[in-house]
Amino acid sequence: MKHHKGSFSRRGVMTGMAATGAVLGTAVMSSASNARSFPAFGKIVEEQPFARIEEVGPGVWGVVSTPLNPDGSFNPAAMATLCNGGIIAGEDKVVAIDGSFRPEGAAWLAAQALRLTGRPVTDVIVTHFHADHTGGLAGYQQGSTGPEIIATATTNQLIFDRYAGARQTPDGAQFARPVIRPVMPTRIITDETAILTMDLGGRTIRLHPLKGHTPSDLAIVVDDASVIFAGDLVWAGLFHNYMDAIPSHLTTSVEHLLSDPKRTIVTGHGAIARAGDLENYLNLLHFVEEKARASFSTGKTPAEGAKGFVVPASLGTWQLFNPRYYETAFEAWRRELAGETS
Repeated sequence: MKHHKGSFSRRGVMTGMAATGAVLGTAVMSSASNARSFPAFGKIVEEQPFARIEEVGPGVWGVVSTPLNPDGSFNPAAMATLCNGGIIAGEDKVVAIDGSFRPEGAAWLAAQALRLTGRPVTDVIVTHFHADHTGGLAGYQQGSTGPEIIATATTNQLIFDRYAGARQTPDGAQFARPVIRPVMPTRIITDETAILTMDLGGRTIRLHPLKGHTPSDLAIVVDDASVIFAGDLVWAGLFHNYMDAIPSHLTTSVEHLLSDPKRTIVTGHGAIARAGDLENYLNLLHFVEEKARASFSTGKTPAEGAKGFVVPASLGTWQLFNPRYYETAFEAWRRELAGETS
């Protein structure tokens, strides 16, 4: 991964069960027979009903949200976090990855960062705009002060457009828009083509602007610990949410992130894993593409194409946050194949 200097500029709750574009009241489509937990990868240093923290390297911890009960049903306590995240400590800075869905989730993560490092969070890196990763950013604030919140210019705009602007869900939208109290980023990455290096004091991390899960995704690479925080570009055990996806870019980004099989990947949802153990995730993306392209070529609607879609057993078990996620995937491919996204 060749790296270049990027550039920064400065810019100074929920209704129902809607989150990550998914109505979780009808949540995870599974049964006790195929329900799977998210096995621990590293040493567990903190565990709550909604999430746990695993040590994945010196001064590096991954947060694993635990949305499933043992029987595979949705765990309402998980709404505090709902997404994975992490903590990276340097000598001068302590970085938190993402903001959870609710402020109490981010406040819990901030408290754990202080406990583990002896210092407060100085910076929060937002991997993308979705509410489960940004809805709780207020939890990092301490009165009128708080850490720098770092995001790309595209993510900053999408947070505003989706959550700070009009609150109505557009007619024909597949999922309801969750209502959150948005906290806008304070430090904006304006060059979304270059890898940005960030000095934490005795440790440098790299921020890779990518896209695919959304029009703008950030992956955070901690080279000295061989860890990548992949955000929602990479999922484990849960079928990908294609709601805002650009599928071909998603595949390219995932291939890039999983290119070194020895790297530890902190996924956006699901278990932490070695890159080499996530081959079936990439195979699943290719399988979705194959079936969606075939459906499009025969003139089927996404709903018609998804109706007969089945993940083969050879690819493992991939649970659904929402029963419409197959159709969402086919719709994302329809948009791209029809030239509506780039």
